[in-house]
Amino acid sequence: MDFKKFIVIPVYIAILAAGFIVLDQLISPYMPIADNKGFGWVTFQAWAMYFMAGCTVKGGARTFLGYVLGVLSAILIIELAGVLSTTGFWMVPLAVLVMVIPMCSMERAHSLIDFVPAIFVSSAVYFAFTQIYPATTTRTSMAVTILVYCGIGMILGYITIGIRAAYEKMVAKVV
Repeated sequence: MDFKKFIVIPVYIAILAAGFIVLDQLISPYMPIADNKGFGWVTFQAWAMYFMAGCTVKGGARTFLGYVLGVLSAILIIELAGVLSTTGFWMVPLAVLVMVIPMCSMERAHSLIDFVPAIFVSSAVYFAFTQIYPATTTRTSMAVTILVYCGIGMILGYITIGIRAAYEKMVAKVV
């Protein structure tokens, strides 16, 4: 496909991305985290994870379930660090040491929960939320927000692939 035909794809994705930003500006005030500036960054990295997972519905499900496991892993790291608080400086490193083993071991789990990159990315997103948003934010509100915006990313990934495939098929017929 020559560049004149190809450029339609990046333009389409740009329009989809801009449309999402409009959506984010409309829905973020209703999310359970007050005084936020939007969560577009969560959707954009989740959207990219959809592509890393193979651009399929199953890949999207694997990504979303990986996000659920990553959020749960982050919460367990925080809880375990609390239990280990008597170790002072070592409480978080020890909690991470313990939790990374099962996180990495998910590679050997059922094919719907084996997408380890999504587990680590969403865990990192959860930890970012703990640093960005006020201490009054609850674990549940952070988890819900992350998973809603991950879900939006999966939908955008699905739409991107569907429209791109239809466009490429149309272009192939014309040639």
